[in-house]
Amino acid sequence: MRSFDDAQGNRWQAALLEASYGAFLVIFSRAGGDEVLKNEFEATSLLEAEQLLAQMDEAGVRAALAGAVRWS
Repeated sequence: MRSFDDAQGNRWQAALLEASYGAFLVIFSRAGGDEVLKNEFEATSLLEAEQLLAQMDEAGVRAALAGAVRWS
């Protein structure tokens, strides 16, 4: 899990979730809010997904957030 700020200064947390059929999701939750978003994450294992998320720069994490959709 990692925390970051979006371009508007909102604080977010990004966490990984192993989904069905070998897919991985990055789940975004906004601090102080009830917004929960998801985005698919390209990785071959949970370990690889964790490493990729940890290595992403702020722009990469913000881009993943920008492409996320509401969790339903």
